[in-house]
Amino acid sequence: MTDPTPEPSPAAEGPNASQSPPEVDPQEVFKAISGIDLDTIDNDIESAFGSRMAELDKMLAGLDDLVDQIEKNIQKLDNQGEAQTETPADEQAETAADERETGGPQ
Repeated sequence: MTDPTPEPSPAAEGPNASQSPPEVDPQEVFKAISGIDLDTIDNDIESAFGSRMAELDKMLAGLDDLVDQIEKNIQKLDNQGEAQTETPADEQAETAADERETGGPQ
């Protein structure tokens, strides 16, 4: 029986036989097939990301302002509470304690 696949002759390969196929950039192939440029997509993503980060920065600045305002209000309330040495309830409790000790109103 004879071998069905013949061996190629060296003359059939010609002068380009020792050259390898050229390197192919996968991005260029994708661009050629789909018509989409990956650099454009990367730039769009980067732009959207930058825009969102700017929005987040504004929101964080607003939160910082809110926290500062709340801290000021708390400080103001603390200062007002310290300014009042006794409340009317405290005065009534002292008066009642004095009356018990002395046996009546003074």
